[in-house]
Amino acid sequence: MNYLSFFRVFATFFLLLLLFDCASRKKEIGDKDLKLVLEYLTEARLAERLNYASEQTIRKDPEILEAACERYQLDKDSVMEQIRIKYPKTYFALVGKNEE
Repeated sequence: MNYLSFFRVFATFFLLLLLFDCASRKKEIGDKDLKLVLEYLTEARLAERLNYASEQTIRKDPEILEAACERYQLDKDSVMEQIRIKYPKTYFALVGKNEE
């Protein structure tokens, strides 16, 4: 009987983990979400350059931004749109184009 209850707990835990892992990305990005992403971008960018070793490659800003969106379960396109609206210079630096 003890083995069966352990199996049920494990199965429930596994299903919950699967459910949260497959949850859809948040598309409505608020100011707090945007602040989290930009702080992550700044901290990761600084850490990448401080921990640089000659044989390592430094992640580009779009890669760091993608990691931040994945970490906070946010839709990357929605985040980019909010950055474009609220921080146009940062957006154009991320995209690599000049301001129009």
